[in-house]
Amino acid sequence: MSELTHPHQTYLAAALAWLDARLERDIRRWQLAGQDPSDRFRGLYLSGAAALDLARRGAGGRWGTGVDLPEDEEKRLSAAQEAARQAMRDLEAAPVPRLKALQSRFGLTDFEWWAFIICLAPAVDLRYERVYGFLQDDVTRTCASVDLILSLLLPEAGLSRLEALPVFEPRAALRTFRLLLPVEENGKPASLLRQTFRVEAGVVNWLLGEDAPSASLGDAVELFPAPPQAIQAFSHPQMPAADTLARVKPLLSLHGPDALQQELAAQEAAAALRRPLLSLKISSEVEREEAVQQLYTAVRDASLLQALLFVRGCDAFIDADGCLLPRAFHAFNLLDGPVLTGSLRPYRFHSEMPGSDSPLMSVALDRLSAAERADLWAALLEGVDEAIPRKEMLILAGQFNLTSGQVTAAASTAMSRALQEGRALQAADLFEAARVHSGHHLGDLARKIEPRYVWEDLVLPETPITMLKEMVNMVQSRPLVLENWGLGRKLAAGKGVSALFSGPPGTGKTLAAQIMANQLGIDLYRIDLSTVVSKYVGETEKNLESIFSEAAESNAILFFDEADSIFGKRSEVKDAHDRYANIEVGYLLQRMEDYSGVAILATNLRSNLDEAFTRRLQFIINFPFPDEAYRLNIWKVLMPPDLPRAEDLDLALMARRFKLAGGSIRNIIVSAAYLAAVDGGTVTMSHLMHGARREFQKMGRLVQESDFVLS
Repeated sequence: MSELTHPHQTYLAAALAWLDARLERDIRRWQLAGQDPSDRFRGLYLSGAAALDLARRGAGGRWGTGVDLPEDEEKRLSAAQEAARQAMRDLEAAPVPRLKALQSRFGLTDFEWWAFIICLAPAVDLRYERVYGFLQDDVTRTCASVDLILSLLLPEAGLSRLEALPVFEPRAALRTFRLLLPVEENGKPASLLRQTFRVEAGVVNWLLGEDAPSASLGDAVELFPAPPQAIQAFSHPQMPAADTLARVKPLLSLHGPDALQQELAAQEAAAALRRPLLSLKISSEVEREEAVQQLYTAVRDASLLQALLFVRGCDAFIDADGCLLPRAFHAFNLLDGPVLTGSLRPYRFHSEMPGSDSPLMSVALDRLSAAERADLWAALLEGVDEAIPRKEMLILAGQFNLTSGQVTAAASTAMSRALQEGRALQAADLFEAARVHSGHHLGDLARKIEPRYVWEDLVLPETPITMLKEMVNMVQSRPLVLENWGLGRKLAAGKGVSALFSGPPGTGKTLAAQIMANQLGIDLYRIDLSTVVSKYVGETEKNLESIFSEAAESNAILFFDEADSIFGKRSEVKDAHDRYANIEVGYLLQRMEDYSGVAILATNLRSNLDEAFTRRLQFIINFPFPDEAYRLNIWKVLMPPDLPRAEDLDLALMARRFKLAGGSIRNIIVSAAYLAAVDGGTVTMSHLMHGARREFQKMGRLVQESDFVLS
């Protein structure tokens, strides 16, 4: 008998004592039938006597099945088996041993239970490997096969071999709950009778007294112990009451973008039911078949640990029609109790699926409102945010539509940065941390622009400057207007900020977007629409959908440049191409309306956008070509104070003589600076004139020599 001393282990030892007596009986019969255990070639050849014996045996017969043991041996082994059974009965009083509890929790018959014990034995005592190798006439077969299990159990089970075989099918309890795992031979599944099984280490450890999920699940699973006392109420009003969960035993779908809220709701449910919580996270990188296997393993562990199962990332088990996959449904139905799932979207049952009338409850856990996010920021920063005004906290919460988990991580990042630098926490730390913890998947679809400019760098007439600042104010005031004042409840769409920047190239459209991003403390992504538009029907919309789907998590300004590639003045639709072009424009503007952040279109020709479309934009800001006075201001603004320049530098002459936009003026200054770097180190008028000549040549404009003569 194995040396097992824990109460659960003592019961297991008694079961193994019964198995020892049963195995000894088979071994003695084999020996009496002529098998020599000392023959080192046994199992590698078949003698004539053995072949004859095989031919004479009935179906399912084994070595020694027709051999009777001497009477004294038979009595001794029968007494040993009965003593072991009596020891097991004596130990079955409360608390129920885990090996016995396993039978009731998984609804195993006595035959299935003993089959499990036979397969379990080598996992707790290696001597069983050698015994099984002997009885299976193959020293390499150290796990029990179906044939061996049947030979050990059928004499007392009252079953025929054909009646017992279904116990080992994949749909049977032992396999469904992953209590027995098949062992492959040479990388191939064996026939049913030759199939051998093992018991996973996690199940063995539980039987020996350990309370932990299976190690095979790795970091995908986490076990939270049962709380010392139950909570009285859930924080979310839609959650069903604790007694409803216990009585109805529903499949409860927690869905929405905020994963942390889902986790907290699951922990509250476990606390209300006074049960441990087994949390399984299905990674999006895992193949579906592996995810299903993880799910069945978690279902088994939840049954063993009497834990409430919570499956995160359940989108892996939702099909294109929004239905739960039948295999996942079957796995959840194996548990006798409520099951919680977390996913981005809700799901339903297939109407034709058996058991589809099972209770399904759904709780939507949307993103926190801006006010709730501000409260969460304040709670996380309590005691360290005295210098940060409440107004700044509200602006922060309004500009970054983060989930609870992202806010928690961002708050930790901001505090760590301030602590590392040995200073007080500042609002800039919070904005930077919020930007870091926003989604960054847009980098694959757009180019991120680092905003470096401020309002003083932008030279425009008063009206467009005022409108740009109004856009910034609108972004910062959205929480107050849409949530506190309730205007958001009246809007089906348009909760974001959409704008059209129109004007010739180089007039400051991209610069203005950078200034806004810098002012708001959020990221700016530039999307070249000319690379998005496709000649294939439907591809343009698919590309745009990918951009906006990723942008939903980015909290960024989307700057759509080269919008002329998609806009065309709408007139009479003459063919399918005209109709489809209008559909593309309409789709883009519709997605801009639905986007909760800031979306900006930049076009060189305002007239290319039909009025029916412009009504859907909140701002249309014209960037005019600069006149002489504005050109002079641009020259002055773009000249860095540290740039060495000649005293006779006549910027007024440059502004008067060359009718150029800000982008071209910047190019001239850069070109002149490089010329000066290798020619005396001071920017002169000749350098500026040379830079202007090159800019005109690059633009393909007519060069008149008189324009480049200093007078």
